[in-house]
Amino acid sequence: MGVAKANDRLHQFDAQLKATVASLLEEQGFTRSGRTRLWTRPSETAQGVCQLVWIQVGESASTLGGRFTVEFGIYYPKYDRFANGRDLIGPFIGACHFDVRTRLGLLMEPAEDRWWKYNGTEEQLAKQMVETARLVAELGLPWLAATDTAANLATYNTGKVPEPDRLRREAFLKHQAKQKSK
Repeated sequence: MGVAKANDRLHQFDAQLKATVASLLEEQGFTRSGRTRLWTRPSETAQGVCQLVWIQVGESASTLGGRFTVEFGIYYPKYDRFANGRDLIGPFIGACHFDVRTRLGLLMEPAEDRWWKYNGTEEQLAKQMVETARLVAELGLPWLAATDTAANLATYNTGKVPEPDRLRREAFLKHQAKQKSK
């Protein structure tokens, strides 16, 4: 696929995104961050905490070119490991703690990382985006509501949450020890 055709597909994708998922999110109180595919909504649990929805588009040079996925996250400023004393333009999905961040495909059955194509016909794309908006409404927004809690705020807003890599390693070692004792 040529560069011009890939750009045309991306423009069609953005137009369908605006008509479906973006309008759903805006109806739910989310605001688009500039010209990005990131929407934010203030949390009701604390000032500075916000809910994020990011439409990630695969790099054209990768195997994910012509595909997209949807990520959700709760942004806690005190946990933002990328800030390092510098001012950020605003919250972003990569600054959300691993445990309060997920992708739409992981909320579905079977739970798996899913990327949907946007390089089909215009009609296929329109159907896909309507389906994506439905899934965001039925699975993603309820996940955000269930995850954005005062209990999570108490844990994650301290800035002292253990790194997920260490927790995964500890869980693996416990599992190994349990297997050896059988």
